[in-house]
Amino acid sequence: MSYSAFVVCNCYQKGKTAEPPHKEYIKFDEDGLYLDIPNGLWDKNQKKVLQMDSDFDNWKNNACEHEEMELCYEYLSNTLGMGEFREVIERLGGKEKFPILSKFLPNANGGTLPAEFAPEALKEIEEFEKQKLNENRILLFEISTNELKATVNAETYLIFVFTAYNKNNYGIDKDGFFILENAKENDQEVSYVVFRSMNFIQKYISKDKFQFTDKKTNNSFICNVGLHPHESNPKKEYEFFIKENTVRITDEYKYMTEPLKKLTKASMESGNPIHWC
Repeated sequence: MSYSAFVVCNCYQKGKTAEPPHKEYIKFDEDGLYLDIPNGLWDKNQKKVLQMDSDFDNWKNNACEHEEMELCYEYLSNTLGMGEFREVIERLGGKEKFPILSKFLPNANGGTLPAEFAPEALKEIEEFEKQKLNENRILLFEISTNELKATVNAETYLIFVFTAYNKNNYGIDKDGFFILENAKENDQEVSYVVFRSMNFIQKYISKDKFQFTDKKTNNSFICNVGLHPHESNPKKEYEFFIKENTVRITDEYKYMTEPLKKLTKASMESGNPIHWC
């Protein structure tokens, strides 16, 4: 799952759009413009209502300079990235220092940050950016492309791949890359580390079979998901390594703070809430 967010524009209210179809049914609230068609009309002529919806959507997609009438739309992160950002907010003061972010950052798709809280949310983001703390990060790279595959705070761990039927999970921590094998014993779920390495080779065997081999010990394990980059002609083998790096917290979380600043400013400008999606 991933998280994005948007703020709707006010172009329709300001008369900056062409005349919409089915204007008599148009409503506007914190979700933006939409058709509020009576149930009776749907019961009477479903085909007509579907056509009305199609007409309105076509108009809305090209009604003003903003795509789908969104003043601002930003991708935020995947579930892991959002979880890490929420965790660092908690670690740096939580509700006492960042009450708006602590309360309104999403745990699931949907919901809003009301426009009345946007100025305070922006102040909290700017306060977060003033932090001069560093943290140690664990990073997993593929050597030939130097592609970063996963990263996590050195004090915790990250599970970033879930295989079919959740039989195996891949993760990283301060001791390196690891593969877990999940099983049920005595009606309880248990997990065993079946592979661990700081530097390993991934070898393609077949479509659903990849061999992971530690370069130091030559220990290996075969699993059904690979970590290789998404290339049109992938190689048979890829080499991965773990390294630790010290980073400034504010730099590490720009992926979240930069889009959040744009969204809060758009909310303040329009008076419309931020929608999590």
